[in-house]
Amino acid sequence: MKKEVGAIVSVLKPVGDTRMYEKMAQSLVCDGKFSVNILGFSSNTHPSSPDIKFHPIFRFKSQQIARLLANLQMIGSLLKIKPDFIIVTTPELAPSVLLFKLIFSRVQLFYDMQENHSRNILHHHQRRGKLRKWLAKGITFLEHWLAQKSACLFVAEKGYFQEKPWLAKFPTLLLENKVMLSDDSSFSTQGESIRLVYTGTISSIYGIWDALRFADQLYSALEGKLQFALIGHVTQLDTYQKLLRFLPDKSWITYNVQLYPIQHAILLQAMREADFGIVSHQVLPSTENCFPTRIWEYMNYQLPFFLQNHAPWVDYCQPWECAIPIDFSEPEWPMNQIIDKMKDTQFYPHGKPSEIFWEGKKFVSVVEQALL
Repeated sequence: MKKEVGAIVSVLKPVGDTRMYEKMAQSLVCDGKFSVNILGFSSNTHPSSPDIKFHPIFRFKSQQIARLLANLQMIGSLLKIKPDFIIVTTPELAPSVLLFKLIFSRVQLFYDMQENHSRNILHHHQRRGKLRKWLAKGITFLEHWLAQKSACLFVAEKGYFQEKPWLAKFPTLLLENKVMLSDDSSFSTQGESIRLVYTGTISSIYGIWDALRFADQLYSALEGKLQFALIGHVTQLDTYQKLLRFLPDKSWITYNVQLYPIQHAILLQAMREADFGIVSHQVLPSTENCFPTRIWEYMNYQLPFFLQNHAPWVDYCQPWECAIPIDFSEPEWPMNQIIDKMKDTQFYPHGKPSEIFWEGKKFVSVVEQALL
């Protein structure tokens, strides 16, 4: 039986991106009905897979002017691959994928809304105010254009329905960035020191400096009986350089911080070996309606964690008794009380939550229906 050919395309993510590769692509190929091509920027983290081909066609940094040529590179690659369906994850690739659909009308198009790009630009972009507004309007226009031509919009966050009411006009599937079902389990054994871990994207928005302040105070309160592992991808060069100046003086901190994405398996290994995690994201207009993926990842390993005291996140975690809420904006914390909670709380009394897993079957079913 001839396999349907798919393309998952991005100008912002590496070809080995967890959502594109481990979740979407692997869900599609697991039953042998599809082969998938992933097009994105160059990465040294992508593995080999028989039905998944990687096309690292972009080698520029996200802020470089070379991104203006991305659509030319993309249309050339799509003409070679000739996919039956395209999942586009970046609105700025709308011109190339829509041109391809104009040429090949049979092609089914899906827009995977991973981020609220226009909101990010308005609140965190470095451009001047008026230019930010025009850029945000341009992104919204491209998203509307993609939505009109898409068989379905995959929406990664519940909060986007609140932030973008126009989504109600189009076919959508809430496809949260939950974890893949696996047999992995935590194998941490409590030693003399407590092992704390910060995994994933490293940035000020994700609370790296608050996490380090918190860990430093916890280390002092535990009289040095703390090991802190910091592992992840640093999104800003100045943050990376500051970390490299700060971390070598802290013998109790082990770190693997890079300016490029780190293999997901390395992050998962660190979670398995930890006693506590930390989710210190700042609550900002661009993040207040989002849900940190690492919460689900920590829950998958029944790893207790310190959680930013943001009501929607705390309320979600409360039934599972998996987190200790912390206001990371405070200059100091009552460490003796926090340590007592660490020792006395029975975390995950009901076991691993069942609602934390990636809904791959729903995703694949939507693609299959569109191709009938």
